[in-house]
This record gives sequence, structure tokens and C-alpha cells, in this order.
Amino acid sequence: MLRNTYGESCISKTRAYEWYKAFKEGREVVVDLPRSGRPSTATTKENIDKIKKLVLENRRMSLRELASEVNISFKSVHNILIDILGMKRVAARLVPKELNFVQRAQRKHVAEDMISRASTDPTFMKRIITGDETWVYEYDMQTS
Repeated sequence: MLRNTYGESCISKTRAYEWYKAFKEGREVVVDLPRSGRPSTATTKENIDKIKKLVLENRRMSLRELASEVNISFKSVHNILIDILGMKRVAARLVPKELNFVQRAQRKHVAEDMISRASTDPTFMKRIITGDETWVYEYDMQTS
């Protein structure tokens, strides 16, 4: 009867009976209750941090080695590396697709350092050499 009225977007007859039984037995909330067992996702903050640390220690670790070390699935490790940490494998080495977390932190550190120098040294901005889209700060070119 529900399917005739609401179509495919409504709950099944079996699910309606299960809900009726649960509320009759004392359930008061509609949201999912916590349950034991394996979590639905392995992409937790702890796992991301563990994988990030392992990759920084050894960029040549395979996905299977990372998965066994962190005790999550191969696919979860792959998703963390590619989608969250923004890395890809090049010549058996994990490298960033764009800027990874290490490069972002380094750039932030350099920018903060330059801001502090500019605020304390009035001649700092005069010593920056620019050209096209490349900025070089006191670059001393080494000859070979």
C-alpha cells in the first residue's frame, strides 16, 4: 500500500514492521544507535595521521605494507593517500599531485618568516627581485 502511494522512495513493508517492533519495545529515537563491530569507515583522523607519518618516514612503502601496518584495507589506504593527502605514485615513490601537506606547511613557514622580516626590516622589500611570475629572495646563483 505504501509503495502504491509513494513509489520506490518509501520504506519496505518489512522495514516498517521492524520499526514498529523497535518502538513498541521502547526505542525512542529515529537515528542509528551505536553498535559494535567494525567501523563503517577507516578514514579516521588517527589513520590519516598514521599513514602520513609512515609515508614521510619511507616514501617507497607499498600500499599493502601501509594497509598491514595501519590494519585497514588496501582500498582505504589508497583513498587516504590519493583523496585526502593528495599524493600519487610515480616511479615506485609516493609524490604529491599538487602541494602536499609538507609543502603547504613549508610555504606557510616561509611566508610567516617573510612577513615578520618585512615588519622588522624597512629595507627587506627592496631586496626582493621579481621577474614575470617568479619571485626570488636574495638568490645567489651558483656557477658550475
